[in-house]
Amino acid sequence: MEELFKVAGQLLETHDFNWPELYLKVVHFYLAHADYETALGWHFKLMPMFRPDLDSFGALLASCAIDFTPKLQSTLTKIYVFSPYRELYDYVVPALFESGQSHAARVWRKRFNLFNDHPKSPKSMPFLDFLSRYFSAIQLTKEELAVLNGDTSDGDGVGTSVQKDTRLETNSSFFSDRFTARWFASSWTSSEFAINLMHKIGLRTISYYSLQSIALREDDAHGVADRLKQLRKLGIEIRSGAFCNAIISFAERGEDDLLRTLLHCDIHPEEFGNPETRSTLLASSAQRQDWGLERLLQEVEGVAATPGPSKDNIISKDLNKHLSMALSMKHLAKVRNVVDRMDSLDVTMEQKNSKALLSRIFEDIWYHPKLTRQGTLDRAIHLSLRVARHGVAVPVRYWQILLYNLGRLGRFNDLEGLSYEICELYRPEPGGLIPVHRQDQPPKPDSKTKELNGESETWSEYYSFADGKKKRSHFKEEFWRAEIGPCQNETNPKQKYHKRSKNRNDPNYAFRIPADLPFTNRQHPIQKIFDISLQRAIVRWGFDQTLAQQPIQPSLANTKPVGIADFDLACGVRLLAVLRDKGVYVDPQIVRSTVINRLAVARLPMRPRARARDDRELSPANMKRLVEGAWGSQILPNEAQLASEIEKQKPKLWKSYPRLFEKSYDNDDRISSSKPHASRTKEKG
Repeated sequence: MEELFKVAGQLLETHDFNWPELYLKVVHFYLAHADYETALGWHFKLMPMFRPDLDSFGALLASCAIDFTPKLQSTLTKIYVFSPYRELYDYVVPALFESGQSHAARVWRKRFNLFNDHPKSPKSMPFLDFLSRYFSAIQLTKEELAVLNGDTSDGDGVGTSVQKDTRLETNSSFFSDRFTARWFASSWTSSEFAINLMHKIGLRTISYYSLQSIALREDDAHGVADRLKQLRKLGIEIRSGAFCNAIISFAERGEDDLLRTLLHCDIHPEEFGNPETRSTLLASSAQRQDWGLERLLQEVEGVAATPGPSKDNIISKDLNKHLSMALSMKHLAKVRNVVDRMDSLDVTMEQKNSKALLSRIFEDIWYHPKLTRQGTLDRAIHLSLRVARHGVAVPVRYWQILLYNLGRLGRFNDLEGLSYEICELYRPEPGGLIPVHRQDQPPKPDSKTKELNGESETWSEYYSFADGKKKRSHFKEEFWRAEIGPCQNETNPKQKYHKRSKNRNDPNYAFRIPADLPFTNRQHPIQKIFDISLQRAIVRWGFDQTLAQQPIQPSLANTKPVGIADFDLACGVRLLAVLRDKGVYVDPQIVRSTVINRLAVARLPMRPRARARDDRELSPANMKRLVEGAWGSQILPNEAQLASEIEKQKPKLWKSYPRLFEKSYDNDDRISSSKPHASRTKEKG
């Protein structure tokens, strides 16, 4: 590497030749091989002479920051600190948020703010919207508030330093198509890896430059078709145009020669989009007897003359149309068949269809189930899970309706299964973002009260010593900037304004939360689904409904239980323990008080109880063993105190269950009044 560095320096000095992407290739190589000290050393050597542009440096930092290994993060922090760039917030923070790592995004946000590096692009708006709702105690800077409120184009100097021409508008990605094309064309990463990496850091749309770079990396049309499938699977859209449509058409048809000629011809991709230019080129190629180019232009003309969606788009539109018709006719059996077909072909359900399907599913289902309509309930569970897997936000109340139905019907194994499925939906294995329904979103905070008062000091101006006293730092950013020169964007005062994004009041704006948001967050949809009322109900269902049934043999033996139903009267407690282990916040006090209450209720006269369940089984000692075995640790008081707590419940039960006591006394009166008559009859006999 030292020899290569020396040669690159000589080429730069003698021939003014800048070795392309030398900094990116070297630093990324050592970072990828976890040689962090060497990577940092080469950063110091290469940055002054072979400085990458802002987009390239931002992409490098964002792609590596996704890995939250402590040593790597420490190295990246040093690379950032000792670099001339202070406009990296809009690269790294949104990329981390898109990958579902909100904790890492918050760490880097704090780091950027310390160095006076603030967001200027609407790309950071989804993260800031999430931050303001779920972490309302965090104060946003005035620059962040400007981006959050959509004021990135004017006003008190905020957002007036606008991005370079290479930044893209809101609904595409963080980088220009020329930059992503260079990234895809780089030989230091595989094409598949480069696509996955750019998707992780926010790429959602590509144009002809990027598509051409991807296609040139493949050997034949089959390889290009595989890359097109990868793009569709990741949800990366290809902008329509004659050049892009021709590449897609040739790749899907397996036309190797046509595809090769198109990719290597010297005609600029934009020229294919102009019909007059195509006609001129076609006439010129015929006149020059360039039959290969003439055939290519004829095929491109044919593709352009018959514009239309790709095969996958046609299938998607047809299936969504069939689903819409089935929903309008209220044929749920046909709806299920169409949804099955969609899943098998990996077709996404349209938003309007998902909304209509959910409304149709829950027309006949409410919180109180009907024994005769359990088939409807099963179908609702099946379809709700299918809709959720299509990336659709299912309202919290719909999940609660299904859980209440299963619990009240005593279907505890199904209740456990659905609870597990719901938790998995909100904690997907690949990470990423999860949609939240409008009804379940936390309210928007009053952003005006959150603005920081006055000008805050940054780390570049001050730092704190161990004694807690702030002292003037002798290391200024100006020192590093003076050593390696100003940034390109600083030397060019003519900058273009960035297009404004869809703000959070736009009906098309989809609010999403990252996969790493803890379930214990009070505003998390999981916490709203399994709220205190449902937790109390789960313990109650498990106790009351099991009490009326014969005891399960495994719970009385010493065999190890498997499902929650094997925990007998404590099956509800066991389900809450399973949810707790998955990260759901379960209040131990709620569990304890509900168990004691149900033990007291079980002793009421006329309460449904199986004959095999005697008072010994409901004794404090036995119930303490059963409940704490289900919970996994001590949760109830000692036996004497538990018996005392049960006795204290009796006065409350007189008010809560007066009819049971009335029936009990009426029954006792009938029994006592019938005893003398029975004795007289016996004497006569």
